[in-house]
Amino acid sequence: MHLRLKTVGRSGDLVLRTYDLQVGYEDEGRPLFTSPDLVLERGECVALIGPNGAGKTTFLKTILGQIPAYGGSTQLGASLKVGYFAQAHEDLDPTNDLIQEINTVAPNMLPAETRNYLARYGFTGEQVFDRVATLSGGERGRLALAKLALSDANLLLLDEPTNHLDLPTQEVLQNVLSDYPGTILLVSHDRYLIDALATQIWELLPAQESLRVFKGSYSEYKEFLASRSKPGEPATVEKLDQEEEKPVRKGLSRNQRQQLEKKVAEVEAKVHTVETEKAKWEAQLAFPPSDSRKLQKITESYQAVTLQLEELLAEWEQYAEQLHSDNLANEN
Repeated sequence: MHLRLKTVGRSGDLVLRTYDLQVGYEDEGRPLFTSPDLVLERGECVALIGPNGAGKTTFLKTILGQIPAYGGSTQLGASLKVGYFAQAHEDLDPTNDLIQEINTVAPNMLPAETRNYLARYGFTGEQVFDRVATLSGGERGRLALAKLALSDANLLLLDEPTNHLDLPTQEVLQNVLSDYPGTILLVSHDRYLIDALATQIWELLPAQESLRVFKGSYSEYKEFLASRSKPGEPATVEKLDQEEEKPVRKGLSRNQRQQLEKKVAEVEAKVHTVETEKAKWEAQLAFPPSDSRKLQKITESYQAVTLQLEELLAEWEQYAEQLHSDNLANEN
């Protein structure tokens, strides 16, 4: 993948400020969390971390104005052009082919130019005429990045950008983001990506319904937590203590690595199959039947396949993490 991220125009020094912000949905009767007053300045990268369901995506959508703040307010700075990478890729139209999808952000790009552009992201030949609904999770991620690169944004809101991407593509993305001249608000569970990029850590603490701000890198944040923790008490940042307590592992044997790579390939194949099935139900929900029983059956099928996909992705992440750790062990 030959990804290039550039900005057109310089934003103001102040990119984001919040005032007495509470994030959540009004109909739930209470906010997901309350935030201290936040300040994000030009050129910074903030990593928003925390467990699933804590409100990270809701926070991004609140910043974008897609969801009203439960309380308080947000203020975006001057001369901002925002690029948003959605975790669920809901900004992709499943009925479009790849050329049509690129044309939604680059309508003046000629067909030959569009095909050449898509080739930079691994889409070649007749694949450019495939429907978005038929793409795997990794392919949707690459297509979303291709669209993002055309936005010329100087503020990137990235919601789990490395999900579904293979390891080489993840490394490309990390290198590109390291050189990106704009401002980044990153939601991720990828601690390697966070440690490489973040200048601030914003951690959601569901038990306290609050957000903690730490100005510094991810490694510095871990040191800060370690200095404050008491014997027998786990750190509040997700999985940090478990990772710190793991013994230094040796690299995998050749046979172990081959078996692990085989498992990754098998899970990826299952993910592709399930994503295709999910896209089928999504397409039916886009034009729901008038019969309530048929609609209920479609909805239940969609929910079941979504749960199955989440379980497969969790399994894939576990294997991919082991491979990544093995790569680091071999480097050392």
